[in-house]
Amino acid sequence: MKAIVNPKQVYSYTQMQQDIELLQQGYPSLINVETIGKSVDGRSIYALKLGNGNREIFMNGAHHAREWLTTSVLMQMIDVYCQAYVQNSTIGDYDPQQIFTNSCIWFVPMVNPDGVMLVQQGYQTAKNPERVIQINGGNKDFSAWKANISGVDLNRQYPAGWEDIQDNPGKPQPSMYKGPHPLSEPETQAIHRFTLKHDFEMAISYHSSGEELFWQYKSTGSLKRKTRSIAQKISDKTGYQLVDPGPNPSGGGYTDWFLEVMQKPAITPEISPLVGPRPVPLENYDKIWNDHKEIGLMLAQEILKKFE
Repeated sequence: MKAIVNPKQVYSYTQMQQDIELLQQGYPSLINVETIGKSVDGRSIYALKLGNGNREIFMNGAHHAREWLTTSVLMQMIDVYCQAYVQNSTIGDYDPQQIFTNSCIWFVPMVNPDGVMLVQQGYQTAKNPERVIQINGGNKDFSAWKANISGVDLNRQYPAGWEDIQDNPGKPQPSMYKGPHPLSEPETQAIHRFTLKHDFEMAISYHSSGEELFWQYKSTGSLKRKTRSIAQKISDKTGYQLVDPGPNPSGGGYTDWFLEVMQKPAITPEISPLVGPRPVPLENYDKIWNDHKEIGLMLAQEILKKFE
């Protein structure tokens, strides 16, 4: 099979839909696709299961609109891992056939499709263009937008320390607004519901930018040791720095909630060198992919052996 996903483009929701269909057709015994919810504007939130084993991990991307390059990384992972599986070839030290016979990775490549389309193609993609222009302070440049289409920051929506989130603007904004209550948005409801339905042994939530790994949220004891050990393995592959937010982190993030409620490891990698409040440029992609191409396999293999 030749490559289906081309990550070196402005990778849109529409392109992702087309690629998901082609991946499902190309690898029917390896990939299952579910629609786990709808966005505010009615776009589907897709989950793809890769593998046939009963041990599960979860990887998601694009909680934040301008961070759509995380979708490209996850979609290419799915494509490359499928190719290696059917060709019975290895990726680095990892054997996809062995890994996906015994485990599976669930991917939600684009948590925030409305926001991604807004950043990439502008206010005409919104069902209520006047509203998003108003939230954006009258500005028609949406390149810095992080929130969903309602102006809620989806990674400040999860019920872990939500009440204590700092720097909350108190009303819909392009970023930082935590919403009127936890899980007020259909996108976070979908991810929350999907997570509770499964028994994920680990979760990774991709963001950008900064080449950092956030791995700790009030964890102690064996969970803290396990999570740090996995984060260190990702750091060894990527060169990214481990960040410990200290004793009073601002919560509300997906991995904050997963660590606190599931009591299992969860890590937030920030891909790319720091680029500020804008999408990561495509010229950074080759290094990002090289850093991350083995990560899904490494983590799936990690759950197949006992934690140290």
